[in-house]
Amino acid sequence: MKHKYVVVAIILAVCFCSLLSAEALDKDVSKKISRIERYIYGSEQDASTTDRLRQIEEDLFGRTSGQTDSEKANYLHDFIFAGSEQNPSMDMKLSYLEWKLFNETNEGSLENRLAKIDKYITGIQTNEPMAFRLEQQVHVIIENGLISMHKVTIPAGTKLKVKLQKSISSKTSKKGDIVPMVIAEDVFINNSVLVMTKGGIISPTVKNVRRGGRFGRTGLINLDLSTIETMDSTPIKVSIDSAGEKYDKKKIGMAAGASAVGYVVLGPIGLAGGAFIKGKDIEVQEGTEFKVITREDCKVKGVSVPKKE
Repeated sequence: MKHKYVVVAIILAVCFCSLLSAEALDKDVSKKISRIERYIYGSEQDASTTDRLRQIEEDLFGRTSGQTDSEKANYLHDFIFAGSEQNPSMDMKLSYLEWKLFNETNEGSLENRLAKIDKYITGIQTNEPMAFRLEQQVHVIIENGLISMHKVTIPAGTKLKVKLQKSISSKTSKKGDIVPMVIAEDVFINNSVLVMTKGGIISPTVKNVRRGGRFGRTGLINLDLSTIETMDSTPIKVSIDSAGEKYDKKKIGMAAGASAVGYVVLGPIGLAGGAFIKGKDIEVQEGTEFKVITREDCKVKGVSVPKKE
């Protein structure tokens, strides 16, 4: 009988671990789809996971594959953001073309960025799948269609700017929510190798949230913004240094060390007159810029762009 209980316990433990693994996988897939859709369309789409992935494949390649949802999400994410040792990612190619033509990286949806290049080159916008359109542009603009990648190191202490794409509030935010943010400016190493792009997608989550309450207690939002993905999708560890003048960490009394794992954003700090005074919920407006600092050296791949002085 004792052995029977042991076997049952093992089975339950295996099932529990499997459920945790499946949940982690679902979160990873959801986060990748969110990043892909924000890159292609400018915002997340409202449909089932299967339908969202099917639409992405059709818009990029004009066809769908027989892969599982997880396989599709991984392939599409790597195709757009990571690339391979031999072939730059879609984002690298597009950013290179924009610097060659416009001397800057453009923001906005993939469709709008491709349309701007089409208009500049031929004056005509085509309706072909977006991945094919980009390849055509690469071969028209670049001799031999070759873009070389370079391995460089982003040093610890590199300062970056990121900004909110959507307002967040302690009244409506929930733990686990993805907070749409983007990199606010292009980041170069050695003055020429582009490693992060203006408009690059960032997907921090709400670590915890607290509504304003009695005794004048203010609202609170804790963002888990501890890593940022570089141009080749390498995660680099960061600390938030500030969140604009209104939410300066000295003014809001941020705890020492809090920036290493996230950033606690509080409402205005004032005196509470008693239990019947309700504190204010906090709202951080769209466009608010956060300054972050890299916490360690990180080796990444970038592209050397033809900057015009």
